[in-house]
Amino acid sequence: MTLGWEERTLTKPLPGPVDIWIQSASGGESMLSGMVLTQLAKATKADTPLSILATAGTKQGIDSLHKVWGQLDSTTQSALQLTIRYFPLDAPATMARAFAATRPQLAVIVETELWPGYFMAAQQAQVPVLLINGRMSEKSFRSYRLFRTFFMQYGPKRVLAISEEDRSRFAYLLGPERVTTLNNLKFDRIHPKELSSTAPTHHPLLAEPSPFIVLGSIRQKEKAKILATIYAILQERKDIVIGLFPKHIEWADDWVASLAQQGISAQKRSTTKTPAPPCSVLVWDTFGELAETYQYADAAFVGGSLVSQGGQNFLEPLAFGVPTIIGPHWDNFSWVGRDIVKSGLVREVSDEVELSRVLLSALKRPSSRDATLALVRDYLHPRQGGTNVVCKEILSILSSTTKRMHA
Repeated sequence: MTLGWEERTLTKPLPGPVDIWIQSASGGESMLSGMVLTQLAKATKADTPLSILATAGTKQGIDSLHKVWGQLDSTTQSALQLTIRYFPLDAPATMARAFAATRPQLAVIVETELWPGYFMAAQQAQVPVLLINGRMSEKSFRSYRLFRTFFMQYGPKRVLAISEEDRSRFAYLLGPERVTTLNNLKFDRIHPKELSSTAPTHHPLLAEPSPFIVLGSIRQKEKAKILATIYAILQERKDIVIGLFPKHIEWADDWVASLAQQGISAQKRSTTKTPAPPCSVLVWDTFGELAETYQYADAAFVGGSLVSQGGQNFLEPLAFGVPTIIGPHWDNFSWVGRDIVKSGLVREVSDEVELSRVLLSALKRPSSRDATLALVRDYLHPRQGGTNVVCKEILSILSSTTKRMHA
């Protein structure tokens, strides 16, 4: 049976009425929903809490919503009455029942969730739909434009798009008066870390004098290229320790064996009890330690980018002021924009040969972390604030809807 089937089919009744129904597809979008919920809670008085239904289409999305909610303190939680459920099946009758049960004053969609049954039921129930952090690829646009008449009639009443390119695509489908731009909410997730003079400068599993390189979120399809990179680096520098973080930790044993075949000393993080010796590799097989380990790195490469795997989050090491390198394939993070490469904050390399050279160069010419963090803050400042814009828009719509109801 499909996960969450009772909720998807409304066998388990929905709460109602609610002020807001916010829908996000999966984990990434749910994190953005969580940011909006947090901001709304801070802007809402506890004696007049907002009732919110937050839905997602996957278990990852549901788990992400629960995680964000669990991280809020009790005072913040008291400003919201939150219910988390799986998104109902997008069948006209099911969606009509969902809107009849929840009777939201506002429906909010995160990024690109263009569900026809949902839109038709929202319009029938006279519920305005707001699409936030709107994005639409060229491929999606080619498909959606075939249904322009439908979206003109039933599409979102308001779209906050993340770029001019996305705005123009939504404007073609919906009309320009319904679309505007805002800063991508994802930038609000990045918080450059303040460096403490009393914080340890090396990982407990490193011998203190050893330079430390982190290779983060490495995909199996990059294996040959990464093995060549590690070999080249350790041939050049015998004093380095490399932290290798496979994207999927179940491949840790395979990495240790492959490194041993190259004559490279390697051990798993979980079995390491003493500091790793120079000219060796620590293969991380413990979950959830990558982000905090970046802070100890002298340089970092973020994987999924040497081959066409979409890339991984290269903003994590940058938040610690660490020299950060990526390959040419980072489509999943294209929203950051090429300006981050042009600015020099992130180095883009074309292959494993250039990668080993740039990593070694970063060790030879270390940069000031404080100076790098200052540049990161300068880069982020004009790109942040989207979450606050969204919350103001939501509260404004709720206010106008309430006034109409009492007119």
